[in-house]
Amino acid sequence: MTTNDESPRLGGVAEVAAELGVSRQQVAKLRQSADFPAPVAKLSVGDVWDLDVIKRWTNSGLRRSAGRPAATGEPRSLGRRFELGAKIDDGGFATVFGARDLTKTGDESMVAIKILRRDRAVDPDFVARFKRELRLLGDLRHPNVIPLLAGGEEEGMGLWYAMPLARGILDDEISGGMSSEDVAAVMRDVCAGLSYIHSQGVLHRDIKPSNILRTPDGAWALADFGFARVEEETPSITSTDDGFGSLFYYSPEQWRDAKSVDERADIYSAGKVMQALLIGGFPVDDVVPAGKLRAVVQRAISQDRDQRHASAAQLLAAIEAAVAPTPSGKWETAEEKATRLRPRLKAGRVADVAALDEFIRWADELDFSDPDDMLEFSWAIAALPSDSIKWWWKQNRAGFTGVFQAFTKRLERSFNFEMCDGLANFARRAAVDTGDPTILRESVRGVTILGANHNRWHVRDVAVAILQSIRTDEDAVAALEGIRMADSRSVEWTFGETVAKTLHPVLRSGLGVILDEINRD
Repeated sequence: MTTNDESPRLGGVAEVAAELGVSRQQVAKLRQSADFPAPVAKLSVGDVWDLDVIKRWTNSGLRRSAGRPAATGEPRSLGRRFELGAKIDDGGFATVFGARDLTKTGDESMVAIKILRRDRAVDPDFVARFKRELRLLGDLRHPNVIPLLAGGEEEGMGLWYAMPLARGILDDEISGGMSSEDVAAVMRDVCAGLSYIHSQGVLHRDIKPSNILRTPDGAWALADFGFARVEEETPSITSTDDGFGSLFYYSPEQWRDAKSVDERADIYSAGKVMQALLIGGFPVDDVVPAGKLRAVVQRAISQDRDQRHASAAQLLAAIEAAVAPTPSGKWETAEEKATRLRPRLKAGRVADVAALDEFIRWADELDFSDPDDMLEFSWAIAALPSDSIKWWWKQNRAGFTGVFQAFTKRLERSFNFEMCDGLANFARRAAVDTGDPTILRESVRGVTILGANHNRWHVRDVAVAILQSIRTDEDAVAALEGIRMADSRSVEWTFGETVAKTLHPVLRSGLGVILDEINRD
């Protein structure tokens, strides 16, 4: 049987025997081995093979001698196509081996084989999960999703599937931390992969650096869909679905009820990946370093999923906006920047959005530990009117909270006397405009210390007015926490029994206890 140069070389038993240099009877013996390549077609005249595959099999080491399959301890094979090599990784419910695709040559022949662990194969939930992963990967085709090459179930091996061998793993890139631009480059691929699988109705639910692999083409791609779920499918896997996740990376709602999460759980995990890349280590808390991406990450990892980016596309848009090059211009000191921006920020409404955007970028890149820069920044932020505070709060609660906490921390240090009143007024506006207990607590703490340190009676009046405006138990408890966080000298200077009598009952009682403790000391 002959073909032209552009067609595969096909042949029957006689041609296979000639290719192998054995008799037709020895070909019959070789076919009894599980390692022998499967025919590509079955015709009325007999089976037909791809002779190039036969040739590669001959040279692969799977064939030791005519009619003798590989002995125990020698290379194993799957699907009559893959030669297993050394173990690469042993995960929670599957083992990954390096392997060679006997139908390919060169670098393209290097693959990875994922096999369900024997101790998991007796658990129906894990078997169902592995089969679901096989089904999902078989339907997904995208440059930023690791593809399925082949898969199935084989006697002696169990459930398995093959994928291209990764050229790297994002976990290995974490040490030392990345620049914002390098993180953005990684996240372009990650977000593209997430956008695609979400468009197919698939939730990954285990996004972490070890599940983001470098493809042979150099792109980053999502891997390991063992915990994935189709959004509209009825959950059928029970015990292993509850409270699962990867420490530091899974969302709060995923821990509470893994079956009810949506795309925003993957957004949270992607935000944690960004945080890990920026800090160069495990994201054990929600602290994000200063830089262009701080506000983006803070929003992505918000405990309130309604505050997160609604989609991977929205997350990527925020990343691109954060790292976009800024127009060239002369360098400014913090004082010069504050002097230039403050009049524009002080407008009665959010009229100058460009100034507010620039100010928020300054906040994202500011080193909060620098007292001099924080002094100028605090003076600038105190100019924000209520509309601007509400706009920022709506856009990014986590980002605003982080900046506000740094602001109130700076209130513990010294200021020019003429600044104090404006700083206190801003703290009160923030507490009122956000209606948030954390912002209220920080306002009370900061203003209490600020007034006492500078002997400013207007600041004292602001602190008292904040407390007198409280009407709910929750806010009263938050304000009491703020008072307790201030030093006793500041509390004693700011509040007294006369003030306590004008407050919410919870505050009145709690403040009375605090003042009694101070007097006893």
